[in-house]
Amino acid sequence: MALVSPPLGALVPDSLHATVVCLPTLADVESYERKEARAWEKIRAGYPRFVRNELVTRAALAAAKELGRSGVLFPLVSRRAAEQLAARAGAKIASLDVVGDFVLLTTPAGDAAERLHKFVQHTGTLISSRQAEAHLKGSVTGETAQSLARIRHALGPYLAGVAAEDIHVTTSGMNAVEAAIVAVNAVQRPRGKKAWIQLGWLYVDSTRLFEKATDAPHHFVPDVRDLAAVEKILATGKVAGVFTEVPNNPQLETADIIVLRALCDQYGAKLLLDPSSAGLATVDVLPHADILCSSLTKYAASEGDVMAGVLAVNPLRFDATELLREAKANLDALHGLDQIALAEQIGRMGEVTARLSATAEEIARRLAAHPAVARVRTAKDGITAEAFRKIQRLGAGAGALITLELRKEMRTVYDRLPMVKGPSFGLSFTIVAPFLWLAHFEEVTTSAGREKIRAAGLDPDLLRLSIGLEPVEEIWAALVFALDL
Repeated sequence: MALVSPPLGALVPDSLHATVVCLPTLADVESYERKEARAWEKIRAGYPRFVRNELVTRAALAAAKELGRSGVLFPLVSRRAAEQLAARAGAKIASLDVVGDFVLLTTPAGDAAERLHKFVQHTGTLISSRQAEAHLKGSVTGETAQSLARIRHALGPYLAGVAAEDIHVTTSGMNAVEAAIVAVNAVQRPRGKKAWIQLGWLYVDSTRLFEKATDAPHHFVPDVRDLAAVEKILATGKVAGVFTEVPNNPQLETADIIVLRALCDQYGAKLLLDPSSAGLATVDVLPHADILCSSLTKYAASEGDVMAGVLAVNPLRFDATELLREAKANLDALHGLDQIALAEQIGRMGEVTARLSATAEEIARRLAAHPAVARVRTAKDGITAEAFRKIQRLGAGAGALITLELRKEMRTVYDRLPMVKGPSFGLSFTIVAPFLWLAHFEEVTTSAGREKIRAAGLDPDLLRLSIGLEPVEEIWAALVFALDL
């Protein structure tokens, strides 16, 4: 069956729990980013940290009506998250009520409420659609310990040496990232270490967490190969930690983690690694990390209807006990109903990742020879290929992602592509996104911003392609249909 491009606002899969909302044209992407009614009146759900699910909105309104609350409503996963994020945003807590298994925070409308909205996005602390649906139905979540055990069992081979009870399944990958940063700060600040190094281009919400930490210096080293610059900053003796994605997204470049680990040890810094782009079944990074944090929304929840993350502390590293204690105190566990859904999918993660990787390798090979394509990036090719091989699992590929730079106008190609279009990746279906138009819209729509992106070695109009489980020839036919125009 040929691939198709679903209409604006369509959910893939066809469920209110879907994590993918379709944006079939670049004009739709622009309307989505500008919050225009043309797009948003058709959007009921989407990637859960960026789009408040219709069920979540309904649950918040129902709770507010019952309690007689007004103002801006935030249905959040825990009191800890509500209080901490409100404090960071400078938002007044007008009310904070326990509503079943979540809390409802209300705050007056204004700039502080907008800041709180962003912190909730960055940390993945809004309740999930399944949690909201259960509240609306008045149903009680049953026993989920068996589902959590299944998830941990499936993750165990990829987190060797970590006790099952110390594999923490969180509300999102970003929730794990936030908990890891807080844990490192708790351990390192008494030692006079407050600064952070961001190595390479990071996922936008990871970057924002560092940028908004006004009490901590944030050093950005754009080139993942520039470990000399990293060492110069480490040598000040004030660095709490280094954070990098392996590989990063969308460049798909990888730092030399072996050398980076040695530098962090030499200067007493912690190393946080995020393998979300390639997936846990592709790269083995825990042995080199103090803390691993990864999304499980990709590869593990490959049907596209669960948002989740995982955090694991390397038990062999110095301060492991303290880091684990602090991380546990600052993360939010995945809701039981989402654990049940994830448990049904995660056992296939290894097989799914292998199939996605194999197809992606073949599609990348063909794209590199196509006259409309200026550049193809994958994690296993290019200037950091050797660094990637150092952490690549035996027999693994490079994950589902391919980054494309075109010789043709991106808008024309994107609009014509007959496939799912929107955020997310590592799913069972092929999906394409004008990545920087979604992650850095303000930059791609200004001359200065586009120059900044180019200075980082990126084409502002690149396309990020995530290969699915469809047959190679079907995916290729869809690409050729748009590229040959």
